[in-house]
Amino acid sequence: MSIKKMDTILNKNITAESINSLNRECENARQTDIARAMEICYRAISAAKAVGYNSGLAKAYLNAGICSRLSSDFEAAIEYFSLSLAIYRQTGDLTGESRTLNSIANAYLNSGNFTAAIQNFDDCVFLLESIGDTAFEATVLSNRGLAHQQKGDYDYALKNYIQSLSLHISHKKQIPYYLYNNIGIVYLEIGNYEAALKYFFSALKSEEHEGKIIEASYTTANIGRTYQYMGDYTNAITYLSEASIIMNKFGDIQGESQVFSNLGKTYMKMKCFPEAMKYMNRALKYYNGIKDKSSVAHTLCETGELYFEMNDFSSARKYFNECLEMATEIDDELNETRSYLGMAKLYSKFLDLEKTQEYLDMAEKLADKRNSLKDLSRIYNLGHESYLSAGKTEEAKLYLNKYRKCLDSLLSLEEDNCIKTFTEFNNFDIEIKSENLVNAYKTTSYLSTKVA
Repeated sequence: MSIKKMDTILNKNITAESINSLNRECENARQTDIARAMEICYRAISAAKAVGYNSGLAKAYLNAGICSRLSSDFEAAIEYFSLSLAIYRQTGDLTGESRTLNSIANAYLNSGNFTAAIQNFDDCVFLLESIGDTAFEATVLSNRGLAHQQKGDYDYALKNYIQSLSLHISHKKQIPYYLYNNIGIVYLEIGNYEAALKYFFSALKSEEHEGKIIEASYTTANIGRTYQYMGDYTNAITYLSEASIIMNKFGDIQGESQVFSNLGKTYMKMKCFPEAMKYMNRALKYYNGIKDKSSVAHTLCETGELYFEMNDFSSARKYFNECLEMATEIDDELNETRSYLGMAKLYSKFLDLEKTQEYLDMAEKLADKRNSLKDLSRIYNLGHESYLSAGKTEEAKLYLNKYRKCLDSLLSLEEDNCIKTFTEFNNFDIEIKSENLVNAYKTTSYLSTKVA
């Protein structure tokens, strides 16, 4: 029998339904076994190509991209998504196109390219509005809120979450776990730790009920990070370690790296510097392995902070400069701001007000551009402390006034965006404590939940 005839016979056994079945099997498998899910993707891609089933091929490419993203291979993810997007656009499948745009945005979000992420989320929302798919729009709005949140713009993040909540409520649907988790992160960042825990535990309960194991690991890590903020280091290490075990099992390298970074910060706060350095180095190694340059820059800056705490100022400066070099290379204004703030802190230690002011000015310009109240509060607080230490009371007062205005703005975010009403409706009747807010600006790294 000729090879051509054999191929014809084999192709007859491949049907659209068999390819659709493989795609469904992949979606189910990725909840528990990414490697197996990817193997199924390859089979679906091969089968769809063999019979020219474009719809099935586009879906298989989309699944392969999601599996790649979950495995922290963002370059491969975007390549698969691009192949999927091209087919959906060629065939005029607007629903498939919207799902792929959302996934592309998530891949950029994971890799720290917030500008590209927001652009793709915007395109996706515009498309969904044109076809009236408000149910999925609610999901994308939550994801877009995350992009603004990680960029430091909590005001716009909350506006997206409110829009998402409104759509869920109008459809009389249960509030999804990812929205609880993302709102919890905002509460964590503005210093309301008790409310943050309420949201995180609500998200975790829903994730465990739905069997969303990977998502539950992220929420578990956020619970650990909340305890870190609260100074409860025993619980912080317990929850972060539990999250790390799950992420390792599923091959989520990026998530595990973020946990290592947070464990490093926890041990740094405990003054256990050798243990802190071990976790920071591990995070740096893993981030380099998956070519996540934004997270590499962030970890370099955090390592600089660690050396600063160890009074090794020469090494601290080296790492701050390495962070700046990488952040500038990839146009990462978030980590560029962090590096400038680290250098300002360093020069402030030696009462070099001229250099301190220089770096504070550069950091403020970038933070103001991103509308990051959190970063601005850190900048103004450092400016106040620096001038006060040098006996420059008038300059110190100017920075203190700016700092207080930032805190007031952060405190008003909850009420201005109506999140307080939703919180109270869910019996999350927790008051924001100003002393928590003062401490909250010191830490910036968090884990986020997004929907593929």
